[in-house]
Amino acid sequence: MTAEAQGQGVGTALIAGLARASEAEGYWTLQAQVLAANTASLALLRKSGYREVGVRERLGRIGDAWHDVVLLERRSTRTGGRGLPTYECPQQATGAKS
Repeated sequence: MTAEAQGQGVGTALIAGLARASEAEGYWTLQAQVLAANTASLALLRKSGYREVGVRERLGRIGDAWHDVVLLERRSTRTGGRGLPTYECPQQATGAKS
């Protein structure tokens, strides 16, 4: 994103749109992987409801430098999760074996 576009709400709007679209399709979890040094993206995702679930050390490489990658996820409060229906796998329902 260009410096002029930063702080204008573009990233927030895009992430909110992704969350709405994923929930409309029934997705429960969104995942993101961000370089630990990218503090602006990490702050944006955290502000958008993502939480850190781990760090993969020295996973991302830029030029000659290795970087840690932060794993984040956002769980929907509208779809999936506890208390909602669970669907059987078609293989299980028919008794087919893999």
